[in-house]
Amino acid sequence: MSNFSADLQTARKAARAGANVISNQFGKVQNVQIKSDSNTLVTGTDKAAETAILDVLLNESDYCILSEESGLTGIKNGPVWVVDPLDGTSNFARLLPLFAVSLALVNDAEILAGVIIDPIHGREYYAMKGGGAFCNDEPLEPKKSLHPVPALFLNHGSHSADKLKYADLTRRLSSDYNLRKLGTTALELCYVAAGLFDGFICSGDEIWDFAAGALIASEAGCAFTDWKGRKWDGKGSYILITRPELQAQLLPKTFDLQ
Repeated sequence: MSNFSADLQTARKAARAGANVISNQFGKVQNVQIKSDSNTLVTGTDKAAETAILDVLLNESDYCILSEESGLTGIKNGPVWVVDPLDGTSNFARLLPLFAVSLALVNDAEILAGVIIDPIHGREYYAMKGGGAFCNDEPLEPKKSLHPVPALFLNHGSHSADKLKYADLTRRLSSDYNLRKLGTTALELCYVAAGLFDGFICSGDEIWDFAAGALIASEAGCAFTDWKGRKWDGKGSYILITRPELQAQLLPKTFDLQ
C-alpha cells in the first residue's frame, strides 16, 4: 500500500474508528431523534461515530472538516474532509443491515480520496484519485452487465423541486430499467463500482452522501457527470454515475430536467 498517500491512510483509519462504533451499537436500543431541518433520523450512534472519526482527523490532519452532524470545523482553505458518519441511519434504526461510514477528501471540484466501510458485511471500499478503486485490498474493475435490463439506483433529496424532477425521471425510466433504492447512497455507489448494479442517479443528495462513492465508482471505470453529461462542478447534486456504455442511453432522459 506504499503507493497510496498519507491522506488516504488517515481516511481509512478514521473511517474504521467510526465503523467500530457502529458495529458495537447495531441492534442496541437507540436514542432516535428527527432533524428539524430535513425530517430525517439521527441516532446517538451517528454522533458517537462522528466523534470517533473527527478525533482521528483532528489529530492527524490539518484539513477543515465538513460533517453531516456537526457542520464545518476549521477554516476552509484547501482540501476538506467530507464526513457522513452513518449513511443509512433509517436502515440502522430499523435493524436493516444496509448502512455505511462514508469519508472523502474534496478540493473544490476534485475528489482526492474516498473510503466507505460496510461494517456489518466487513467490506472496506476505497480509492485515491488516479490510483484505482479497491474493496478489501482487491481491485475493483469494470464489468459488463449480465442482465439485458439495466438496474439503476434512483435517489432524490428533500427539496420539493428535487422530488418533482425525481417523479418525472422515474416515469421516463421505469419502462426500460429496473429501479431500486436501498436507503444508503454510499453503498449503492459501491455496488455500482463493484458491477452489481449498472448506474446511479440522484437529485438533491448532499455532498457527504455521494463524494466518496463517486470517486470509488469513477476510479473503478464508471462515468461520473451531472445530468447534462458535464464534469461535476463541486457544487451540483444532480449526479449521474454509470457504466460508460450506458451513459449515452441515460443522458437523453436526464438532460432537460437539470
